[in-house]
Amino acid sequence: MDFSKTLIHCSSLGKILTDPKSAADKQAGNLSQTAKSYLIELYAKERYGFEKELDNKYIRKGNEVEFEAIQELSLQIRMPLEKNEETFENEHLVGTPDVVCNNIVYDLKSPFNWLTFLSNIPSELDPMYEAQLNGYMDLLNIDKGYIVYVLLDTPFEEIEKQKYYLFTKGSYISEESPEFLKLWAEKEKNLIFSHHPIEERILFFEVQRNHELIYKAKQKVEKARLFLEEFHHKHKWFNQNSLKNIIHELHKQ
Repeated sequence: MDFSKTLIHCSSLGKILTDPKSAADKQAGNLSQTAKSYLIELYAKERYGFEKELDNKYIRKGNEVEFEAIQELSLQIRMPLEKNEETFENEHLVGTPDVVCNNIVYDLKSPFNWLTFLSNIPSELDPMYEAQLNGYMDLLNIDKGYIVYVLLDTPFEEIEKQKYYLFTKGSYISEESPEFLKLWAEKEKNLIFSHHPIEERILFFEVQRNHELIYKAKQKVEKARLFLEEFHHKHKWFNQNSLKNIIHELHKQ
């Protein structure tokens, strides 16, 4: 199998860019353990069609509110926007940006609650997201992008699940019981946010194209390809000597 032209998805570019713990490995530009773990997952996907199952309430919410998040972004920047469906690639990277408009790329994130939303304010942008956006900018040959956090209501089905779980934890006659209604009213504050102004529920992180980061990323992609080639060889011949020894020992008796 040929890994010499393997492309790295922009959404995973940050994993490839993580620095190894050893100063010597860092100086040499070697891959980190995080990068290697991701590449083994990529190997399993390309070689055997393996798909890692990612199904939790955080991911489900992000997928289900994506269209609404784009609508809110449209209203904020006063420009009609549509979800981008086109996948772009170059010699090193591949990716499908959320929104592209007037030479600006937008990637939307949907926090689950107030805490996961507000905790972004005092922090610098997550390096994984910075790498992802730079990957998109390189693919599109543009110089500016935004990571946009939009806090939206939890999807109806998830709210119903949360309500059911809460109800089954207690000894309530019905969902109309005053004790349950009081408890649910508190719980609902962590699920419904639309009664607060959208200006309080959206954050824009501007990202300028970082040519040094992109150059480093492409160097890492080259190292990733070599790792995959070597890993494939090791996998293919892993048992050769052991089997020879086992067979030799068995037939020697």
